[in-house]
Amino acid sequence: MKNNLKNAVYNAIGFIFPVLVGLFTTPYIVHKLTPEVYGIYVLVISLMGLLSFLDLGFGQGIIKFVSHYEAKGDFKRINDIINTSLFINVIMGLLGAVIIFTFSKFLSLYVFKVKSEHLETSILSFQIVSVGFFLNLLSSTFSNIPKALQRYDVAVKIQNFVWFCSIMSSVLLLYLGYGLVEMMTFYVIFQLLGVFLYYYSSKKLLPTLKLSLSFKKDVFKEIFGFSVYTSINAITGNIVFRVDKMIISYFLGTAAVTYYQIPFMIVQMANGFISSVIQFLTPAVSFINSFGDKEKLKELYIKYTKYLFLTSIIIFTGLVLFGKPFLILWIGNNIAEKSYSLLIIIALVFFFVSISNVGYYFYNGIGKSYINMISSFVGSVSYLVAAVLLVPKYSLIGAAVAFSFILLPYPVYIHYLNKIVGVEQKFYIDLLLKALVYIIVIVMIGFNFILNITFINSVIVGSLLFLLILTLIGFTFISKTDFIEIKRRVLKV
Repeated sequence: MKNNLKNAVYNAIGFIFPVLVGLFTTPYIVHKLTPEVYGIYVLVISLMGLLSFLDLGFGQGIIKFVSHYEAKGDFKRINDIINTSLFINVIMGLLGAVIIFTFSKFLSLYVFKVKSEHLETSILSFQIVSVGFFLNLLSSTFSNIPKALQRYDVAVKIQNFVWFCSIMSSVLLLYLGYGLVEMMTFYVIFQLLGVFLYYYSSKKLLPTLKLSLSFKKDVFKEIFGFSVYTSINAITGNIVFRVDKMIISYFLGTAAVTYYQIPFMIVQMANGFISSVIQFLTPAVSFINSFGDKEKLKELYIKYTKYLFLTSIIIFTGLVLFGKPFLILWIGNNIAEKSYSLLIIIALVFFFVSISNVGYYFYNGIGKSYINMISSFVGSVSYLVAAVLLVPKYSLIGAAVAFSFILLPYPVYIHYLNKIVGVEQKFYIDLLLKALVYIIVIVMIGFNFILNITFINSVIVGSLLFLLILTLIGFTFISKTDFIEIKRRVLKV
C-alpha cells in the first residue's frame, strides 16, 4: 500500500503554500480592485465553482475506480474509465461555458445587481471565465489520475505551480494599472497550461493511458452509479460555499460580499488544512475495502478521528483569539471591525465541519457516497432557506448564523458512520463533550473580551490564553501512547 504519511505531507504542503502566498497578496488585490470590484471577482469565481457539478461527479469517480482497478491490475478498465470521463467532461464543460457566457449580462444586472460603473467589467469577466470553466472540467480528468494512484505529490506540485503563476500575474497586472478583466484573462491562460501539465504527468504515471473521446455505456453506468451522489453532493455543497455570496450580493450589494468573504476565507483556509491533509483517505479506504479488511478500516477511522478533534479545536482556538488582531494587521481596521464577529460564528460552524471530514472520505472510500449526498442536501437546503430569511433582516450576522444550519444532519451522519465502521458511539461522544467545554469558553472569551479590546491588548492576552488553552487541550486529548506515536511520525517526516 502507498505511503499515507507521504501523501498527507504533500497535501499539507499543497494547502500551506497557497495560503501563505494568499496572505501576502489578498490585501493588495482587495485594495487595488476596491471592495466592490473584489466582490465581483468573488462572484465570478463562485459561479464557476457553482457549475462544477456538471462534471457529474466523475472527478471523484476517477479517484475511486482507478484506485480500485489498479489494486486488481486491470489497466484496460482504467483506460475505459478515463476516456469515458473525458468524454463527459468535454460535453458538460462546453455546456457550462455556454451557460455562463450567455447569461453573463443577466446575472450581472439582475441577480448580482452590480453598480452601473462596474457593469461592463462584470459582464466581460463572466464571459472570459466561461472559457476557464471548460478548461477546468477538462483538467479535472487528468488532475485526479495522480490522486487515484496515490501520487498526491505530483498533483500538488502542478496545482501549486499553476495557482502561483495565476495569482502572481494578478498582482503584476494590478501593479501595472490593469484590472479584473485582464486578471481573468491570465487566469484562463494558466488554466490551459494546467491541462497540459496534468496530462503529461498522468501519461508518465500511467504509460498504458491512451486517450480517445470514446463513450462506453457499461463504464458510464458503473461510474455514474457512484458519482451521481458526489455530483448531487457537489451541488448542495456549492449552495453552502457559493450561493451564500450571491444571496448577500442580491440583498446587500457587492461590497458586502467582500466583508463576508474575508472572514469566511480565513476560516475556510485554516480549516482547509485538515481536509487537504486527509484527502488520501478516499483512495486508501477504497484500497483497504477492496480486500475486506474491516479491522484495518476501524483502526484508520479511530486514529484520524482523534487527530481531527485535536487539530480542529486548536485551529478554532487560534482563530477566535487571534482573529481580530490578524484582520487589523492583514486587511485593515475598517474591514476587521465589521468582520471579527462574523469570523467567530463561521469558525464555530467550521469546527464541526472539520471533525466530520473523516466521515466524508470514508463514505466515499467504502462506496457509500449517497450518505454524503443526503447529508449535504439536507444541510444545504436548510442553510439556503435560513439565509434567504435571515440576511434581509439581520444583514451579515444573519448570513453567518444561517451558515450553522448546514450542521442539521450532523448527529445522524456521524452515528451511522460509527455503526458502519464498528466503533462504539461512546468513543465519539466522549471526544465531542470534551471539545464542547473548550468551545463554549473560547466563544465567550471572543465575544465578551477580545471583541472589545485594543490591538496590542488582544495580541498579548490572546497569546497567553492560547498557550494556556493549548496546554489544557494537550492533557485532555493526547494520551501517552498518542504522544509517542505523534513524536515517532514527526521524527520520521
